[in-house]
Amino acid sequence: MFCLDYALSFFFYGCVHAQARERGLAEDRLLAAPVPYALGATSGAFAALVLWPVDFVRQSAVGTPGRPVFAWSTIPFGALSFGLFLRPGGRDAPLGDRAARALGAAGAAAYGPD
Repeated sequence: MFCLDYALSFFFYGCVHAQARERGLAEDRLLAAPVPYALGATSGAFAALVLWPVDFVRQSAVGTPGRPVFAWSTIPFGALSFGLFLRPGGRDAPLGDRAARALGAAGAAAYGPD
């Protein structure tokens, strides 16, 4: 796993989430069941597409000569990490609940396809 594609997926998710809130979508609708999964997968796909032409680290580590390598694992990582972690009332939840969701989301995303 490399870092920049995951950092970009977090950035893209934050931008889309902020724009949706500015357009008047309620926080509860943005955090309803399918929305974080879909936005997470979309953010992962955007990050992978943006980095694909210049991803020389992944090319040199796992690539074969003349064949481009695409960061497929960023898509399920985004879907799982955002979908499992973000829930309605997340800021008001007890710290133990938020920590458990964060560890569960990170564990599921880490053991996802790569």
